[in-house]
Amino acid sequence: MRKVSNLIGSVEKVTTITLMAAITLILFCNVIFRYFLKDPIFWANEASIFMMAWVTFLGGSLSLKNKSQASITFLINRFTEKNKRILNIVTHIIILVFLGYLIYISFEWIFSLTGTKSSSMRIPMWIPYLSVPVGLTFAFIHILNHFFEFLKDNEQGRDSL
Repeated sequence: MRKVSNLIGSVEKVTTITLMAAITLILFCNVIFRYFLKDPIFWANEASIFMMAWVTFLGGSLSLKNKSQASITFLINRFTEKNKRILNIVTHIIILVFLGYLIYISFEWIFSLTGTKSSSMRIPMWIPYLSVPVGLTFAFIHILNHFFEFLKDNEQGRDSL
């Protein structure tokens, strides 16, 4: 599971960097075209919004992989080690169930978009909206990997006691 999570993390990182560079370049060119050539690129704003959606969901998933999301631990720090482990297991299960439900709903939503096209680029809307289930699926895999590693580390810790 760790190899899959690491591979997905690498793909997310490269894709996010590429999309951010593309957004920057497209918007820069649009400014040049609009103010200096008086002929704006008609699809630039829509493309930037769609790419930003992908960056948002892939970046969110990547932050879960790297455990870089904000957390408040003042209450958890008062728990005993046994209670911390129990809370960690319960938390992982709740997050996985919630992500599973969101993935299911988002794929249903994607399948309902047949024939819908974007206004200026005229691409099928399932392409930009696919960022939601893909990002959630990647997040699910990262959280599942953290859960398995947590369980494995706890079993090894018990064996050494």
